[in-house]
Amino acid sequence: MKRFELVAPAKTIALDPFDAGRANKREAKEMFSVDAANRPNYYKYLARLNFEAAKSADDYIGHWPGYEIAAPPPVMTLCAHSIELSLKAFLLDQGIDEDTVRKLSHDLMACWEMCEALGADIKDLDKGVLAIVSDLLASGRLRYGEKSKLGKVPVFGPLTTLCDQCLDLCGAPKTTDIMNR
Repeated sequence: MKRFELVAPAKTIALDPFDAGRANKREAKEMFSVDAANRPNYYKYLARLNFEAAKSADDYIGHWPGYEIAAPPPVMTLCAHSIELSLKAFLLDQGIDEDTVRKLSHDLMACWEMCEALGADIKDLDKGVLAIVSDLLASGRLRYGEKSKLGKVPVFGPLTTLCDQCLDLCGAPKTTDIMNR
């Protein structure tokens, strides 16, 4: 199994949230800097982070009235970002330049089509769920609580399956890979 590695800053720093000084801003910028060399792995890490946050959020707010079937909007947002980052990490790993990847914006269907053209093959990929999430994310409807133009919202189970498939496609780290470093 390939071990996941994210290029980390040389030093760990604590930022004082009440100090707006230049030193803290400079250190924060250094701490969160990502360049072309580590961007695919950073996207993979963020994709996993978004998905784990989505599962945690659903464990709590998914039990609220009204969310027995459909995933709550914050959970859908985190899942959509996990899918987007996974697909974009795959594209970067395949040599697609960052400008091209960024021009795909939040259109998950366009991201998937480009991945597919490069040989990505996910058995049993639910393109219907992907289309719904793509519409909600790219249009901003998800952010503002509006219905998809497709008239549907994704169910949490199939949405998590899609997230897992995309995380596997890009080779995102498992939670245990991150926690056992």
